[in-house]
Amino acid sequence: MVVVNSPPPGVDTWYDRGMTKVAKITISLPHEQVEQVRDAVTRGEAASVSGYISAVLTDALASHGHESGQEGQDTLTELVAELIAKHGRPSAEAYAWADKVLDMSRD
Repeated sequence: MVVVNSPPPGVDTWYDRGMTKVAKITISLPHEQVEQVRDAVTRGEAASVSGYISAVLTDALASHGHESGQEGQDTLTELVAELIAKHGRPSAEAYAWADKVLDMSRD
């Protein structure tokens, strides 16, 4: 296998870095997975191998609660569940106090 780390003669850079907001990385995959991804691109399921990998990674991250805007959501939900399990549900007085305090912050 030949790995090229520099552009060919006469070419200043491989990419116009101002045109993209992505990072270029190198990953190793089993040959079967590479073929599956290339076949998916050929069938039009993705515009490119990078696009396919990015979509699959986005789905995987989302399924683990790392979707944009969701990152702390599962952790907070788990924390509240643990607190309720340990200390019980908040009382009506505690809810009234929280409503009052939160309402004051809206002024």
